[in-house]
Amino acid sequence: MRRLMMLACAGMLSLTFHSHAQIKVGISGPLQGPNSGSMLEVVKGAEIYFNSVNDKGGIGGQKIQLLARDDNFEVDKTVAVVKKLVIEDKVTALLLVRGTPHNQAILPIIAEHKVPLIGPSTGAMVFHKPVNPYVFNVRTAYQLEAATLIDLLKTSGMQRISILYVDDGFGKDVLEGLKTGLATAKLQATAIVPFDRTLNSKDSIDIMKPSMTEALKGDPQIVIVVGAGLAVKNSLLAIRSSGSLATLATLSNNASTAFMKLLSPHGRGVIVSQVFPDERSLTSPFVREAQQTAFKAKVSLTPGMMEGYAAAKVLVQGLRGAGSSPTRASLVTALDSMKAFDLGDLVIGYSPTDHTGLEMTDLSMITKDKGFQR
Repeated sequence: MRRLMMLACAGMLSLTFHSHAQIKVGISGPLQGPNSGSMLEVVKGAEIYFNSVNDKGGIGGQKIQLLARDDNFEVDKTVAVVKKLVIEDKVTALLLVRGTPHNQAILPIIAEHKVPLIGPSTGAMVFHKPVNPYVFNVRTAYQLEAATLIDLLKTSGMQRISILYVDDGFGKDVLEGLKTGLATAKLQATAIVPFDRTLNSKDSIDIMKPSMTEALKGDPQIVIVVGAGLAVKNSLLAIRSSGSLATLATLSNNASTAFMKLLSPHGRGVIVSQVFPDERSLTSPFVREAQQTAFKAKVSLTPGMMEGYAAAKVLVQGLRGAGSSPTRASLVTALDSMKAFDLGDLVIGYSPTDHTGLEMTDLSMITKDKGFQR
């Protein structure tokens, strides 16, 4: 991870160092700064899988070169980074681009250049319906995750639920899912409060307090905070400083070791929804494979790495079906023909009319010594 951080400071990670690399894959996301921790884990998950494939000869003798570039989690920079990856670097595919508005902003680029985007690191419904011919989702849709979160919270005895959400495409998309879940559970939120997206990158409890004061009206048992890690941390501290006994819950975009470290020492009891299996599972074939790959790479498997590992597996399966010299077009065709790919107890399939991806949601709680406890 230290090597990853050092390379991130240079603004670009070239994660496979083979002089004969022939298949280029591009990633854009926050690789430095307050929101970089979880992204670095996601990238690491993809890296260890690609390197394991390269060590076995690559794709038909061609090695995969992963180009991960920092966009500081700013939409304009994401657009600039992706343009360079697509036009100058001529990547065969984009992978795991981070953020809902960021991915929305690059849709015209991928449409113009017909470059596939696999596993965008967002679950927004706009990437699921209507089906985009070049976007192949891997993670669960946010609306399904959010609705399931409400159901699981109600089952756990939580009836008074408040919502604090970032006022952007991500937050509004999750809000729709939360509202669906509330309606199905025959519950009403005690409060629904938006906050400005700029607070995602400002490390201040005070600027979150006014929004949290509104969110705590109605004496909720739990406040669901929809936002990036820094905003969630400051929301948690605002709850604690108010004297409220409310629990905080958040979504899978914060399901990373870096997020737990960000909350430390205040994170105990925070609930985080999960859309990939527990990285410590002894029964999941998918997890066991990832554990073995991480062990060989001499890294510790983390929750955030599971998303990167899964997306990389899906991409490689597509490349293997895309001919002896995969192109953007042949990769799209191969992915559209991938009916039921078993990642190892997770099955994903696509067709020209369905690019949905996985459908799983689980609850976890941050504990004192054991990280995310399912």
